[in-house]
Amino acid sequence: MGYGRFLVKTAVIYITVLFAAMTILYAFYYPIVQKLYWDFVNYSASQLRTQLIRQAHGTVNVTYVNQLVDRYRESLISAYGLNKPVMVKYAVQMWNLLTLHFGVTPPGVEYPNYGQTNNIAAIIAVALPRTIILFTTGTVIVIVVGILLGVLAARYQGSAYDKSIPIIAVIHSSLPTWWIGFLLIAGLAYGMHWFPPNGMVAPGLTFSKEPLRYVASLLDHMTLPLLAFFIVNVGGFAYIVRSLTLATTKEDFVLTAKARGLPERKIVYGHVLKTASPSIVTQVMIALASSLGGGMTTEIVFVWPGMGLLTYEAVMESDVSTVMATTYVLTLVLVIALWLNELIKGFLDPRIRASAE
Repeated sequence: MGYGRFLVKTAVIYITVLFAAMTILYAFYYPIVQKLYWDFVNYSASQLRTQLIRQAHGTVNVTYVNQLVDRYRESLISAYGLNKPVMVKYAVQMWNLLTLHFGVTPPGVEYPNYGQTNNIAAIIAVALPRTIILFTTGTVIVIVVGILLGVLAARYQGSAYDKSIPIIAVIHSSLPTWWIGFLLIAGLAYGMHWFPPNGMVAPGLTFSKEPLRYVASLLDHMTLPLLAFFIVNVGGFAYIVRSLTLATTKEDFVLTAKARGLPERKIVYGHVLKTASPSIVTQVMIALASSLGGGMTTEIVFVWPGMGLLTYEAVMESDVSTVMATTYVLTLVLVIALWLNELIKGFLDPRIRASAE
């Protein structure tokens, strides 16, 4: 199969996956959203009725008041599309998700960490880059160190260092992120006063006015959450790379290379890693995508104003529209990452393109 045809075929598959995810998301949130809209309509109509009665000063024309309230109620029902068939609502919601039109936050709900706006798309446009900056940086560090540690363990198979990698992986992976975060804050922030305990930059700093100080403050605030993320994830990734590398070293071509007398370093870095690269790329792309959605605990502990903290605040405010929007955006990022993973694997290994026939 040509690479262009492979690209189109995988794109169709993942677009189908995205629509399936959107449908499941809609089915899950639909009854909740509808109930909230109906509650808002009934509450607003009740408030209008109370206001009209108070303004009448004792002389109430009940028929006139009922007509006004009913008209107002019908206008709200029409504005929110509550009188439309379910399939029409579904089509409208799918289009809104595809075009990133998420609506506005409920009255009285504000997110000051993300600007003075109630437009959910604008709020996410502020939150998403912050999450990407933090967790992409952390994931890249984990990947680089994990590959080095994993390959080194595979190269010296059976050594004390190699045997320590699974133990380190189990210990690191079992450590709760929030616990590591609190330890780092207690020790390095409040104890040693080396790093700020939370936030993204020092109050009052803006990139447009003081770019150097802003970047320095950003890096200072990123250190503790990056360290917590690294401690929890590096052991597991090193173990995965070690296992993939060891599985490849048992292939016939590796044994042939050893029989030819090629240096160990050339065999590992020139042959083994090249063959294992599609599987490693898969782990890398999944780690990058899942880190964006799985960083809620880290963002909450360190009060990092990204997607995780926004989702948490939206849940606390019972803001279903924002929760639905953040869930969809993170799902979209995951699907795109998995599609890119397929494209990279297909480029690195023609056998994968052939298997898609």
